[in-house]
Amino acid sequence: MKIEGVDHIHVGVKDLDKAVAFFSDLLGINFSEDITSDGEGDARGTVANVRGVGLELVSGKTPDGWMSKLLEKRGEGCYGISLKVSDIDEAIAELQARGLRIIRRTVVGNAIEAHIHPKDTYGIMIELCQYEDQVPIVNQALHKAYGKYVPGK
Repeated sequence: MKIEGVDHIHVGVKDLDKAVAFFSDLLGINFSEDITSDGEGDARGTVANVRGVGLELVSGKTPDGWMSKLLEKRGEGCYGISLKVSDIDEAIAELQARGLRIIRRTVVGNAIEAHIHPKDTYGIMIELCQYEDQVPIVNQALHKAYGKYVPGK
């Protein structure tokens, strides 16, 4: 599997507005407008570019949604890391051969993502992404719709 670099980092937060204010002030960065996912996602978030790496802040959209429940169970913090790969199908095959579970695949704009189950990777979700552009995926699509749900293989 050829990893081209870190694309973005996922941080789960309970209060999105408060987290945006904190990280904007701390890092001197600007975040996108709120991005709300549809259906499967049940989350809202925002992203910023930090010297070529995306920082994605995500919170629950509804109190009984999956993201709110996850935040209640695990608390706030770094939930995942997204790695850009040159060939996502090859990467998935290699990971599955190692016994890692792919829990979902999504299409976001012109990018393909695959998520590895956090229980297989010491509690952190590793997301693989493949796209042709040279800028991070969060700059291309800004996760406007979190993509179309495609079940994992």
